[in-house]
Amino acid sequence: MVTADGRKRAALSASRALGVLNYFTANPRGSYTLAELSADLDVSPASMLAVLRALTESGYLVRHPRHKTYDLGPALVAAGHAALLRHPVVGLARPEMARLAERWGECVGSVVVGQEILILAVEGRPTAQSHDLWLGQRLPFVPPLGQVYLAWSPQAQVDAWLARGGHDVGDRERADAEAMMAPVRARGYVVGLVGERSQEVELLLGQLARRPLDVALRARLADLTDLEDTSARVDAEPDRTYHVSNLQAPVFDADGGVALALTLPGLFLELTGHEIAKLGGELTAAARMLTRQLSGRAPAMPGIGVSA
Repeated sequence: MVTADGRKRAALSASRALGVLNYFTANPRGSYTLAELSADLDVSPASMLAVLRALTESGYLVRHPRHKTYDLGPALVAAGHAALLRHPVVGLARPEMARLAERWGECVGSVVVGQEILILAVEGRPTAQSHDLWLGQRLPFVPPLGQVYLAWSPQAQVDAWLARGGHDVGDRERADAEAMMAPVRARGYVVGLVGERSQEVELLLGQLARRPLDVALRARLADLTDLEDTSARVDAEPDRTYHVSNLQAPVFDADGGVALALTLPGLFLELTGHEIAKLGGELTAAARMLTRQLSGRAPAMPGIGVSA
């Protein structure tokens, strides 16, 4: 008979193993020692060693006999191919992402998993001013990150998102969130503008990929993010010039959920509102084509305020 303590230990071991795999997925070009993994993932060396041994024996990691470092193992290749069969949106999206990247430098595909945004596909080459985004990276799904996933979502999901960002969830916060999401629904895509805090936020996101459990980093990110949205002025004043950080558009699945978000990151271009609308229209057209290929559909009703 398995005791409650036994179940807790098993769950903790599984959580640590997943943490290690997520870490390597987000940092695939490096090899890491037991000490580095223990420090970055905040797990004692003894417990980390047990996790690494299990993953190595199963082929999910490999250990260098001389350097005593760990790398991703071949078992994950099979798992990745199986996952692609079950999630065809990535394969469908790659040609269209490559076409967009050829014109704009880079295109990124991402999904929400739990309380994080996971980068699933990257096409093109980042420019010198691009955001530091890479395959397997996980970003905190907290305000204001993730509007593209929530603009068409039920109120309960928006409330959970607000709470994760440390916001009280009341009428004022819901109104602020609606003011942020309504332009996204109206135009069909998110416009990210460069703000005073943009560079520090980008730096923090890169640091969190290496130290995902760092409480201080997450607290600092929460301090820097708010619900103020300035992109609505792009629609109201299209003749003005704006400093664009990124554009995002959703690909919907058969249930009306966001199967993949397409992002043109790190544009850092000075564009007029008319030029943003043209580029956003091109990105949205690609997302709509992929939605049709998935037999998907956009939600019939606008998101915020819709009951779950």
